[in-house]
Amino acid sequence: MAKFKIFGDSCSDLPTEIRKQFDIEYVHMGLVVDGEEKRADLDWIDYTPEEFYGWLKEGRKVKTTQVSVPEFEECFTPALEAGYDILYIGCSSALSGSVNTCEVLVKPALLEKYPDRKIVVIDSLNASGSEGLILVKASQLRAEGKSIEEVAKWVEANKLRFHFFATVDTLTYLKNAGRIKGSKAFFGNIIGVKPIFISDAHGNNLVIKKVKGTKNSLEEIIAGIKSVIDLTQCKEIWVGQGMAEDRAEIIKQRLVDELKIEAHTITIGPIVGTTCGPGIVAAYCFGSEVTRFEGDGK
Repeated sequence: MAKFKIFGDSCSDLPTEIRKQFDIEYVHMGLVVDGEEKRADLDWIDYTPEEFYGWLKEGRKVKTTQVSVPEFEECFTPALEAGYDILYIGCSSALSGSVNTCEVLVKPALLEKYPDRKIVVIDSLNASGSEGLILVKASQLRAEGKSIEEVAKWVEANKLRFHFFATVDTLTYLKNAGRIKGSKAFFGNIIGVKPIFISDAHGNNLVIKKVKGTKNSLEEIIAGIKSVIDLTQCKEIWVGQGMAEDRAEIIKQRLVDELKIEAHTITIGPIVGTTCGPGIVAAYCFGSEVTRFEGDGK
């Protein structure tokens, strides 16, 4: 059975230590900050989280770019030359064109050069920590001896069972980036009102509720996780934050105490951070299948 490498992308928000632990690699998306191009780096080498979120707070013009063809080729080629197949699990195609770029442009060109290798591309229909959890599960299945086809089949069958519930300080960033769906997204930035949003069955960010105040928003995230989690299979919850450490810690401790489960905190990276803004906080888990989407009447 051929060996294979697992790749995510900058949207996965996987910190360095987790990627090392599970032997997961990633391809970089890009940032453009006041016209200057930078890599969307999950290791925070060229800038710190504080610097990055500071740019957003200062109102600097920050845009994101998808994974480029040269970036894919630069990252995939050494693995292919070393005799590895590639499983790329990318950010939701509803939010990024990276999966399509890989499938349509990169994969055919590289397989022409390396006809004995395989490249499998999966649209995760997720982003941030829920995409990261999918990558970790794929790595665990690989460690159990599953083939690239077996891992891909499991991911395709179960990717809509990875959830996040999130809130932000303002919808301005999500709306400006065109990354939010649902009529509730357009109530405006009313003082004290906090949106609760999820990743829906089509891979979009969908606002499902608005609540008054930070405390209530955290309660909604906790309640959301508790309503969907499958405790027979989910052994760890992740909590993500972007300059919201105190709120993330509240969510983490509540879920640990009430569900008797382990929890891990991650810093939300520059791609998701740009589209959500400072103050983003989210919780991620494996649970029942996501079926909700804009227009389903719920």
